[in-house]
Amino acid sequence: MKTTLSVIKADVGSPGGHTKPSNKMLEEVIGRVDNAKRNNLLCDGLVTYTGDDIAIIMSHQHGVGASVIHQFAWNCFVAATKEAQRAGLYAAGQDLLVNAPSGNVRGAGPAVAEIEFERDSTSKNRPAEAFCVFAADKCGPGAYNYPLYSVFCDPMHDGGLLLNPKMREGFTFTIIDMDNKEGDKVIKLHVPERIWDVAALLQNPDRFAVEQIHSRYAPGEQIVSVSATRLHNIAGKYTGKDDPVALVRTQGMFPAPEEVTEPYMLGHFVTGDARGSHVMPIMPVAVNTAVTGPYCLPLVSCFAASMDQHGHFTEEYIDMFGNSVWDYTRHKIQQKADEWRRQGFIGPTMASHAELAYTGLEDALAQLEREFVLRK
Repeated sequence: MKTTLSVIKADVGSPGGHTKPSNKMLEEVIGRVDNAKRNNLLCDGLVTYTGDDIAIIMSHQHGVGASVIHQFAWNCFVAATKEAQRAGLYAAGQDLLVNAPSGNVRGAGPAVAEIEFERDSTSKNRPAEAFCVFAADKCGPGAYNYPLYSVFCDPMHDGGLLLNPKMREGFTFTIIDMDNKEGDKVIKLHVPERIWDVAALLQNPDRFAVEQIHSRYAPGEQIVSVSATRLHNIAGKYTGKDDPVALVRTQGMFPAPEEVTEPYMLGHFVTGDARGSHVMPIMPVAVNTAVTGPYCLPLVSCFAASMDQHGHFTEEYIDMFGNSVWDYTRHKIQQKADEWRRQGFIGPTMASHAELAYTGLEDALAQLEREFVLRK
């Protein structure tokens, strides 16, 4: 059975600033998802949040980019926006950048990650389907560059690259140039043969991002999907960070959940933070975590589950970063952030000028430029 796994996420309002969706906003979306399951629009679906973003996780049989699914998610976010407006919440409807998208919501504000695959319990390669959903807040879509490179290109991080014959066949990376506004400009690179070329691109996470990864052992099998779009390229101004989602299928001929989460022990630096202004280490947090800490650290959660033959999710899911095992990592990252932010606005601690160009800093610099004089 052809099944599509879709995750669509957006920030449409929060109490007290950019904190978390209100309970009534979540109830509004959960009710609509439950109704969609009863009416067989969805095989299954559930709702989570990370920071101020609502994520709708869905399985269905309509394929990638299906208008009926994207419009359903959009209508959920519109309903949550109306609830946020009624309650006077902050940034109601922030990520809904168009009045009404025609079909697919990709490029309309919400973050979208989708993979279609054959769900077949008799399959030699994938008799069971396990997957992880990564949801990030207060950061750009390049936030997944380092973890995905580590998992799919570096046996120092992923022992499966050495031990699993199916993984040793390698992978195909699809990398997107997010600065190209005329359309999706992508390149496909085989690894391990071209890992240095992949590294050359992923070094700049504000411009290039992993969009998809496919297996080369089973070329039709997509492993990874990332919502690699930039909100400021859509809106033409700063409207909040892009807050990406990523789908990663796991186990068997793909990396294990432990391998896809291991790179987050580093707390790698990403562009994000409050106002999208600083470069900060990303903090792995439990599913359904609000933004409450200092500096508005970039956050990432990881939801892991399985899917049965009919596209139904397991009744229990695994909160991959919710375990106390990650407490030491969180403490280390908080110390890292504290030391880094002591430098304030000077130099590399702040976002690049390409990112800050969409903020008020550009106007201030333009005004100052008019006051400079050429000294004789």
